[in-house]
Amino acid sequence: MRRLRVTVLGPVRAWNGEVEIDLGPARRRALFAMLAANANRPVTRGELIRALWGESAPSAAAGNIYTYVSGLRRSLGPAGGLLRSGRTGYTLRLEPGALDADRFEALCEAAVAPAAAGRPGQAVALLDEALALWQGEAYANVTGLFADLDRHRLTELRIAAAERRARLVLSGGGDDALIADLTALVRDHPLHEPFHELLMRALHRAGRGTEALDVFHAARRVLVGELGVEPGPALRELQSRILAEPAPPAPAVPVTPAAVGAPAVPRRGRLVGRDRELSLLRGLLGAVGEGRSAIVWIEGEPGIGKSALLDAALHEARALGHRVARGSAEELSSRIPLHVMRRALRLEDGPHDDPATAADRVLDHVRRLTAEGPLVLAVDHLQWADEASLLAWERLAALTRWLPLLLVATARPEPGRRDLARLRRGVSTRDGHLIRLTPLPPSDIEQIFGRTVGVPPGATLRSLAPLAAGNPLYARELVTGLVAEDGVRVVDGLAEVDARADEMPRSLLDTVRASLDHLSPGAREALRYAALLGDAFAVAEVAAVTGRTPFDLMADLEEAVTADVLVDAGSELAFRQPVLRRALAGSIPAALRPTLHRHAAQALADNRGPVTRVAEHLLAGPPEVDEWLVGWLVAHGAELSRQAPDPARELLRRALAGHRLPQARRATLAALLDSLDR
Repeated sequence: MRRLRVTVLGPVRAWNGEVEIDLGPARRRALFAMLAANANRPVTRGELIRALWGESAPSAAAGNIYTYVSGLRRSLGPAGGLLRSGRTGYTLRLEPGALDADRFEALCEAAVAPAAAGRPGQAVALLDEALALWQGEAYANVTGLFADLDRHRLTELRIAAAERRARLVLSGGGDDALIADLTALVRDHPLHEPFHELLMRALHRAGRGTEALDVFHAARRVLVGELGVEPGPALRELQSRILAEPAPPAPAVPVTPAAVGAPAVPRRGRLVGRDRELSLLRGLLGAVGEGRSAIVWIEGEPGIGKSALLDAALHEARALGHRVARGSAEELSSRIPLHVMRRALRLEDGPHDDPATAADRVLDHVRRLTAEGPLVLAVDHLQWADEASLLAWERLAALTRWLPLLLVATARPEPGRRDLARLRRGVSTRDGHLIRLTPLPPSDIEQIFGRTVGVPPGATLRSLAPLAAGNPLYARELVTGLVAEDGVRVVDGLAEVDARADEMPRSLLDTVRASLDHLSPGAREALRYAALLGDAFAVAEVAAVTGRTPFDLMADLEEAVTADVLVDAGSELAFRQPVLRRALAGSIPAALRPTLHRHAAQALADNRGPVTRVAEHLLAGPPEVDEWLVGWLVAHGAELSRQAPDPARELLRRALAGHRLPQARRATLAALLDSLDR
C-alpha cells in the first residue's frame, strides 16, 4: 500500500503515494484535518461535532459525521483502512513523518544540537529544510477552533525557527541575502522586535548604519501605533551602540544563508483598554528580570480578552529580553498527559508516566532554564489543561519563591471544577496576583467597532455598543455580522447602520451561546427557561415553569451566578446583560416558544405570580383563546388593567373576539375593556 502523506502547513491536502486525494467539501476537509492533527489517537464524535458546528449543530450532525467519514474512506481508496472507527469515535493512522507539521517540529528540534556544538552551518541547513515545508498559512482552507489554536501554535514555532536561523547566519557574518530575508520577515511580522533587532545588526555589520537606524525608527512607529509601547531595551541599546560605534568588520568565514519562505501571519491589533492590568504585568516583568518571582491568574468570561492581555504582556517580555514559554491548552488535548506544558517548554514526548512523575520532568526542565536566566511561563486556557499539566503548574507555583520565574495562567470561571479552584486559591495564598477582567466601557467597545469595520463608528453604530455587553469578542462578532448582512454603510467617512440593526446578527447570538457551553446541562436548561421570564426573575418563577423545586434549582442557578451569567438583583436574579438572555431564548426553537410561554403563564398563575408577568407570557403564547385564559382574565382582569393597561387591552380584545363566551363572562370582560377605552 502506498504511503499516506498529509500537509497542514498551508492548505490541508493529502496524497496516497503521488496521487492527491480529493478531501471533498469544507466540512469533510475540516473533519479530516482534525483527525490528522490528532493522528493515532481516537477523536470522539462529540469532539468532531463541536469542531464542525459549535453550538449550532443540526439534529442530524452525528449522521453527517458518519457520511463524511464514509466519503473520506472512499476518497482514500487503498489507504481507507487507515481511518478506523471505534466505539466512541474515529482514529486516523499515520506513519512517523507523514504529517508535515510533525516533520517541521522534528527538524527544528534536530537543529538544536549542532547549534550548541558550534556547527551553525548544519543547524541552518536543518532549519532551512523545516521552513521550506511551509506553503502559506497553516490550515489555510480550514476554519474552526481546533484549526485556529494549532495554527497559532505552529505560527509561533515558525517565527521562532526563522529567528533562530537568522541569528545563526548572523553569527557567521551574514550577507545581502540575510538582509533581504530579514527585511521580508520585518515586513510580515512588524510587531516582532527580534526581527527588527537582527535586521539592524545585519545592516550595521554591512556598513549600512544609516539604514539600520531607519529600521529602529520604523519599528518605533509601528510599536507605538499598534501597541502603544516604546521599543524594548534591546532595540534601544542597539540604537545607542550604532550611534556611538563604527560598523564592525565582517567575520572571515560566513555561513551561507538559504532562502527563507515568507510566513503569512495576520497582524495583531493593539490591545484595547486594560491599561491598569497591563501596567501591573509590566511591573512584574521588570521584577522577574531582577530575580523576583511572581504568580498571575487572569480570569474572565469567554471573549473578554484574557488571551489578548496575555499576548500583549508576552510581547513586552520578549522586548525586555526575557525567555518566554507560552502554551495554549486545547479542549481536545485534555486527555494527553503533560500536553500543554510540553508544547510550552518544547519538551519531547516522554514515557507514559503518572501525573506526578510527568510533573517532575517539567520542574527539572524549568529549574535548568531559570538557572540560565529569568523565565516567563504562561499557560492560556488553563481550564482545558490535562491533569499532569495542572499538577505541574501547581508545583511550579510553589517553586516561585526560589526561582526567577513569572508564572501566568488564563482561565475562565468553571463552576464545579475543584482542581481549578484549588489552583486559584494557591495563587492568593502565595501572594500572587488575581486579575479579573470585567466588561469594557462603551468607549472601548466603540474603538473595537472602528477597528473591526476599518473606519470610525458613526452615531448609529456607537449606539449599539451596549449590545456587546462590554465583551470584545461580542463587539467584533456584532460588527462582523452586520457587515455580512449588508447592515453597515460608510457615510462621510463614518460607519453607520440601518434601522434594522437592533436585530442581533445570528453570528453574535451563536457566539454568545457557544460561550455558555462550559456550563452544566442542568444550568443551561434552567437558564433557557429563565430567559423566557425576562431580564429579571424570581427563583420561584423558574421553579414554576420547570416543574422543579427552588431547592433543586439552587445549584444550577449558583453555577450561573459564579460564571457571571446571572447577578443578584435584590429579591430576584437577573441576566448580567440582555444579550445573554436573548441568546438563550433564541436557542429555543421558534415553533416551541409560544407553547412554552403559555406553560410559563399557567405555572406562574398557579403559583400566584405577578399578573403582569402572566400577561407577558400569554401575549407571547399561542393566539388561540381557551377556557383557562378566559377564566384567568375574569379573575385578574381588573388588577391587570390597573397595573398594565396596554397588555390588558390586548388580551381582553383577543378573548372577546376569539371565544364563544357565556353571557355573564362576556359582560364582565366587555366592561373591563370599555373602562380601558374611555
